[in-house]
Amino acid sequence: MRTKLWMAVALSASLTACMTPPTAYVTHQFQTIRPDQIAAAQQPLRLQVVTRRFRGDKLYDDVSPWVYSGAVQALDSSRVIQPSPQGEDGKILVVVKELDATAGDTASGVGKGILMGLTLGAIGSTATGEFDISLEITTNGKTIAHAPVRVDVSIRMGSASVPPGLQTYRDANDALKQALSDAILWAIWDMQQKGVL
Repeated sequence: MRTKLWMAVALSASLTACMTPPTAYVTHQFQTIRPDQIAAAQQPLRLQVVTRRFRGDKLYDDVSPWVYSGAVQALDSSRVIQPSPQGEDGKILVVVKELDATAGDTASGVGKGILMGLTLGAIGSTATGEFDISLEITTNGKTIAHAPVRVDVSIRMGSASVPPGLQTYRDANDALKQALSDAILWAIWDMQQKGVL
């Protein structure tokens, strides 16, 4: 009886460890820019924010809540662009392109499998999605575009480790919004450095 009890406890403990909720984290090759590193404009551009989200080459949607809200929040924090529904000074197009259209599906599937104890992912695995984020500003009859900025969003499952020093997120959408914010702030800073904004 005692042996069976210890086996049950050990099995329960191992399943609990394997069923650790997935966490997400963000990585990229450019330096992270804080809003206070961007030179604030005396009169920020009042731009209408338009977003597009692609999966591969296919338009996924143009009203993705995390893309729109993340873009508005990052642009507002830049103190260079003031999101405005009226777009008094023009508009800004923010495009998010998921390079591998199946990356999100793979991560979601492995995550569900872990929760049901049905996949080897419970031992520990990481699924990564690559995203290109680009900006296009139209104001005073001119268009300023920034080349796509690459960000990676990884979902860690089971016992897989997260690289040291990185913030983790329980919600993948929160990680995606952070990746979007990092890319937007870096692009605005970079355009300032090049004297085009």
